[in-house]
Amino acid sequence: MSEILLRTKGLTKQYGHQKAVDHVDVHIRKGAIYGFIGRNGAGKTTFLKMVSGLAGVTSGEIEMFGCKGRELSKIRSRVGCLIESPGLYGNMTAYENLKIKCKLFGIKEKGYIEEILKTVRLEDVGRKKTKNYSLGMKQRLGIGLALVGEPDLLVLDEPINGLDPQGIVEVRDTIQKLRDERNMTIIISSHILEELSKIATDYGIIHKGMLMQELTREELMNRCGERIEVTLDQPEQALPVLDAMGFADYQVTDKEHIYIFERLNESAQLNMELAKAGIPVKGISITSEELETYFLNLTGGAKDA
Repeated sequence: MSEILLRTKGLTKQYGHQKAVDHVDVHIRKGAIYGFIGRNGAGKTTFLKMVSGLAGVTSGEIEMFGCKGRELSKIRSRVGCLIESPGLYGNMTAYENLKIKCKLFGIKEKGYIEEILKTVRLEDVGRKKTKNYSLGMKQRLGIGLALVGEPDLLVLDEPINGLDPQGIVEVRDTIQKLRDERNMTIIISSHILEELSKIATDYGIIHKGMLMQELTREELMNRCGERIEVTLDQPEQALPVLDAMGFADYQVTDKEHIYIFERLNESAQLNMELAKAGIPVKGISITSEELETYFLNLTGGAKDA
């Protein structure tokens, strides 16, 4: 099991009677790209602000790099964050914006800023002022600013929100590169599961302040992967037939359905065996669930999106 770099226990943030984050327990592995998924208003930003030290905790505990409570102030410099839109000086270049942050951190190393610009693929923008940047370029510079001080944990709140497809690809590539080249642990929030599924290794799904589920990429893909879907009046009658045929990876999902996650090419044979056993099959098909559908079902459909 990989080392847990960040865990929270019962983490709660209350504003008046409203719990923006409600007893959340997350476990983030070292070297993971952790996709924190939830709709707008689900509590993602509030959670990330508490983790980054930008908002106080009402109750519960954060443990990071083995430190908790007051000890957390010692390791805050190991956390870089881009929460909400990056605070850029519009009349300055990318280099000048980074130079200000480096001064604050007391970093004078030669070539340091150039290296960051290269990492976020802004080495060729020259004297262009940031007010003339595309949204994607601004987001990448925001990530660059969060990298000042060599953090071990990078917290990115909705970095792909509002970007065009090209901008999304560029930000995604940057995140992948940071993980691969610097072995950085990255928490990235979004309300678009489909997009995060291309890079995240682990997921936490939050809804109305509560953590609905934590799962790995493999678990998510299994749940949304292809399957044989059998529709019957009484699914339990079919189980001895499945067992006799040697099926092991299946699930009775409700009063009418069985999902089978293996040997997808044997649906016709299964249909035949069930008919032989006198079990009427209402329908049998190969199907897969889209990630977004899975997310919507988990968070109560589209009614309050």
